[in-house]
Amino acid sequence: MSKTNQLNDAQYEAVFHRGGPLLVLAGAGSGKTRVITERIAALVERDVPPDAITAVTFTNKAAKEMRERLGKRLGARGDDLRICTFHALGLAMLRRDAGHFNRRANLSVFAGGEQRGILRSVLQDMRLPADTKQVDTVLGRISSLKNGLLGTEEGLGPVRDRYDALLERMNAVDFDDLLLMPIRLLREDPSAQAWWRERCRHFLVDEYQDSSRVQYDFLRLLVPSDGNLTVVGDDDQSIYGWRGAEISNLFQLDKDYPGLKVVRLEENYRSTAAILAAANALICNNSQRLGKELRSNLGRGKPARIWEAATPDDEAERVAGDIVARHVPQDVSWGDFCVLYRASYQSRPLELALRQLNVPYHVSGGLSFFERAEVRDVLSYLRLVANPDDDLAFMRAISRPRRGIGDKALGDLGVFAREQGCSLVDACLHEDFVHGKKTSFASFADVMVAASHLFAHGEPDEAFDALMKDSGLEQSIEADAGDEKERDARLGNVAELRRWWLRHAENGGGSSSSALADFIQRLALFADRDEEAGSDVVRLMTVHAAKGLEFDHVYIIGMEEGGFPHKNAVEEQRLEEERRLMYVAVTRARFHLTLSCSRKRKRYGQIESLAPSPFLLELGDEHVRWVDKDVDSEEAHEEVESHMAAMRKRLGLA
Repeated sequence: MSKTNQLNDAQYEAVFHRGGPLLVLAGAGSGKTRVITERIAALVERDVPPDAITAVTFTNKAAKEMRERLGKRLGARGDDLRICTFHALGLAMLRRDAGHFNRRANLSVFAGGEQRGILRSVLQDMRLPADTKQVDTVLGRISSLKNGLLGTEEGLGPVRDRYDALLERMNAVDFDDLLLMPIRLLREDPSAQAWWRERCRHFLVDEYQDSSRVQYDFLRLLVPSDGNLTVVGDDDQSIYGWRGAEISNLFQLDKDYPGLKVVRLEENYRSTAAILAAANALICNNSQRLGKELRSNLGRGKPARIWEAATPDDEAERVAGDIVARHVPQDVSWGDFCVLYRASYQSRPLELALRQLNVPYHVSGGLSFFERAEVRDVLSYLRLVANPDDDLAFMRAISRPRRGIGDKALGDLGVFAREQGCSLVDACLHEDFVHGKKTSFASFADVMVAASHLFAHGEPDEAFDALMKDSGLEQSIEADAGDEKERDARLGNVAELRRWWLRHAENGGGSSSSALADFIQRLALFADRDEEAGSDVVRLMTVHAAKGLEFDHVYIIGMEEGGFPHKNAVEEQRLEEERRLMYVAVTRARFHLTLSCSRKRKRYGQIESLAPSPFLLELGDEHVRWVDKDVDSEEAHEEVESHMAAMRKRLGLA
């Protein structure tokens, strides 16, 4: 390391770049997060006003980590920095200029189930098929259309128009609108563009290779061609093309920003030289790249091992046994191990093998906190308090608990609300609404009116607790639990949500209606939906989920032709993205990397033979060892000895 703050030469050049557009090509493990945070700190220390600096990334977790680092680095000077996701920045724009889109600042953000509910209502009104599959298909096409992934509306026009009109009537937007509407605002309102450009005088983008075409258009409107733009990314880790990421955005930069300076970060602080040599050999087979070669500062290390198992079950047992063999005699933490696979179904035999050996593990991608029924129930009430026009929140809230209101009565209420052009809450209190169930509806509406008053004028904890009690939700959650353990778990989740609300209210200036609306909007932006497991467990995850992580010992299973690279990607001519995905998998390993394939598997009752993945050959023979082909190799002897040592220790003979 050299220069100030122990930055290497390339890092120093990026951190202290004086001005104008900058592209930092940051290889895996090259310290990119440190570079972007140090660059922001350097700008503040050069007396750039913090409120003129905006940094965006792609997950709330990454934004939070960046804020925490800068908080430690800058203290109070960093309070006015804007560090968020693209969608959170778009939401801030919509809240400031909501009137431009006939919205109010307390708008709701719909995603997932809320969007499906809106679209199902539209399709039913238009007498079109509205089953779950059709709703998902149409919703996907509307999203693709909004993001420029469909060239024409292909008959979606009337459906989309009604869908957008219903969102407007409910004072809501969907996630796609959080980018599309700000783009319209910046194009249509010069004063708004000038205001935001001043607050983005220094605009920094992390993980730039994951940006979509819409996000790039957003960026171009915020930062002029000679502006102070810094983007940090790695073309070799662009693995999200299937969800709209455009690797071409990297190659477009020097055309739209002619003065672009490029700095390459190639010194890797994560992996040994042997692992990086295999990664470099693999990725150089891609033609669509800007080019760089990672160098390690951790020494040579051991070459990667390649195993060939008879079947996926044998493969899983071998991997599980090897994890135990490395853990037991060497006192290595379970949390130092990770098993990666191309598709989530590949974890199943591995879970069984680990259970048989009593190995603690966690499968990333389980049911998230926000998907749990009790959490969604409480949030529906809070959403309705924050935005009484949120009819989807009303429909979930009024049925939790059910209150004796049937589907026909709810249908009648919906018809009346549409005829009057009002929200469902307002319809409940409308003097002309008399269908025999008015008392139940009015009672529910009274609870919500009282809750709105408490959240606006009372204490945050009292408002939350009163809503849980008066609505009957707390009693319903307890009653619906199958046993005491389930009841405690569900109430514990509610308590956790309550704690988040109280912390937000304390930091945001009390329990005002605007504080609650802000709380709900922030929760809606949570994209990182994988619950954190305990640290001392073996992690099982897809390669996509592993991006940004690192482990001492990494196993990549299912390395067969048609599996990795996936056959669909090969047929769709996305081989280069699959190779980048493999590159990401390899570079998660710090000291030990094992790649495994099966020779046969049973499919539809038939045994089929499998060839090893072509990616295994691209790693280069000099950088890997095919253990089963060379039983006299050092790697083969090491595997046998580690298994024997583990057995001796388990038997008390060590």
